[in-house]
Amino acid sequence: MIAFALLTFRELARRKFVLTALIATAVLIALTGWGFSYIAHSRHHGSVPTRMELAVVSANLVILLAYLFSFIVAMLAVFVAAPSLANDIESGVLLPVAARPISRASILGGRTLALGIVVCGYVALASMAEFLVVRAATGYFPPHPALAAGYLSLIALVMLSLATLAASKLPGIAAGIVCVVCFGLAWMGGIAQTLGTYFENDVITHFGTITQLLIPSDAMWRCAAYQLEPLALIERMSGEHVWSGPFFVANPPPAALVVWTLCWIAAIYAAASRSFALRDL
Repeated sequence: MIAFALLTFRELARRKFVLTALIATAVLIALTGWGFSYIAHSRHHGSVPTRMELAVVSANLVILLAYLFSFIVAMLAVFVAAPSLANDIESGVLLPVAARPISRASILGGRTLALGIVVCGYVALASMAEFLVVRAATGYFPPHPALAAGYLSLIALVMLSLATLAASKLPGIAAGIVCVVCFGLAWMGGIAQTLGTYFENDVITHFGTITQLLIPSDAMWRCAAYQLEPLALIERMSGEHVWSGPFFVANPPPAALVVWTLCWIAAIYAAASRSFALRDL
């Protein structure tokens, strides 16, 4: 498994995946840093924003950026994992390897381990760099950045395991499309849940909850969003009966939801391992 993980690292480096991702992320962070610094020095009616106003604006923008970043993370995990396995199966690269006394579980485990480390490492590095840039530009820092990055990493692992399962049976492009559709369904389920709660419609609320349990990517986003919300924002929004969409979470996520997500990832990976073991190469 370790040997296949190292080979996967080398393959990603050879394809310049890591270098490209770092350059693109650095450009994105630089642009957002410039935007935050512009907000900090902008003038409204001749006066610059106060420290409190700057903190409120920065807090909302950080949550919005994290929401957009969750989509990037999910798509990154899908389009790294799906072709990695499916293309090797279709091209016949794995045929001489699988003929040796090497278990398919080691092949799949090594690839998945390497991809998981790379994607989670990217999430941690990019998110913390963004938080530090925002702090340098405005002085604002989210309440629990490490926990937020951890939940964003769980989004990546959810989509990574789902893409691995799809790629064990489908071609790379088809597996990627299936995972994108599933991610969209989870996102729609999260929106439906917030609408059901706002309009006090139990049917829509339960539909959204079931969708989030079946594909817990959106549930992990809500966990991440809660960790980014300042206490003052939670208190203010909790007292107002407004629909906040996917950008605000009033209640702390239950620990059982995180446990469910971890078990879901393990179960999907086990299904992928079984599917890969039974597939003809």
